[in-house]
Amino acid sequence: MPTPTDVLHPAGVHRVLRDGTSVQVRLLTPADGERLRTFHAGLSVESTRLRYFTPKPTLSDKDIAWLTDVDVVNRCALVVIENDRIIAVARWMRPREGSSDAEVAFLVADAEHHRGIGTELCAMLIELAPFYDITEFTASVLFENHPMANVFRHCGYHISVTTDSGVREMVIDLTSPI
Repeated sequence: MPTPTDVLHPAGVHRVLRDGTSVQVRLLTPADGERLRTFHAGLSVESTRLRYFTPKPTLSDKDIAWLTDVDVVNRCALVVIENDRIIAVARWMRPREGSSDAEVAFLVADAEHHRGIGTELCAMLIELAPFYDITEFTASVLFENHPMANVFRHCGYHISVTTDSGVREMVIDLTSPI
């Protein structure tokens, strides 16, 4: 189980993916800004649409500053590094400072899909949540984004789902393991 000390260490932690490869998972930092920009520029229009609900081909300097400004407690972002490049990002954001819930979001490079990266990142965020008194994750997932919905459905915790206007609102109760 990763601890905040493990993940916050500059080396992060190593995880073995479904395909047997080892990747580094660590906290995203402002020093990762250009790597994040390169990662994002390599995403398909469809991947950005599924994540942001609209195509987002580039990240502005303001986007980069906001995305890399994490305090871990209220805004946490983990990156997966392979061959010195970002291949995935997962984050939580509390709606209000100190609230017990946080919205989670994931983005995995197109060529890296189906390697278990989203599942691994979800598990890591779930393992870290109790250290920050987070008891519930929420996620807005477009209806056609079945892979992301399945990551949440198989996370090992009770999920409630409502659907409105083509969006699944998923709530993961981290106090209720299955």
